[in-house]
Amino acid sequence: MLRAKSRQTMLLAAAVMVLAGSAYAQKPDMEMEHGGRRCMVEGRGEHMMMIPDITEQQKEQIKSLRVEHMKEMKPLRNQLAEKKARLNTLTTADKVDMSEVNKIIDEIGKMKTGIMKLKEQHRQDVRKLLTDDQRLFFDSHQPMHHEGPQHKAMPHMR
Repeated sequence: MLRAKSRQTMLLAAAVMVLAGSAYAQKPDMEMEHGGRRCMVEGRGEHMMMIPDITEQQKEQIKSLRVEHMKEMKPLRNQLAEKKARLNTLTTADKVDMSEVNKIIDEIGKMKTGIMKLKEQHRQDVRKLLTDDQRLFFDSHQPMHHEGPQHKAMPHMR
């Protein structure tokens, strides 16, 4: 009986290792081919947005917009992180001051709204640089929004 349970445990462990390895090996392919030609523009961090027939001038313009956007967003994201840390401090105190908690929550909401507006403005600025065909591709291949607990370890993705 003990031998059978030991065997089952080993088989279960092996199955978990195989599944974990398989999931790790199947990273999404970030490169796509368009008419036999690869066209890429840097997007958020390591993500690449492939836009068909993009010119060097468009790449440079998009890169310039992205750099400016990142400069504008960095202090806002830092301030948001500070507010979230403050909220954590307030909500874990022995005596919670709900009026202060609610005030910080409201501030976080306003900050997130401002950040979303800036992100959308940046996206529209990039779209203005594209042809109709490129815009169709761009609109249908937006990067996934990185929110939720699975991305907490990757602050650069928020």
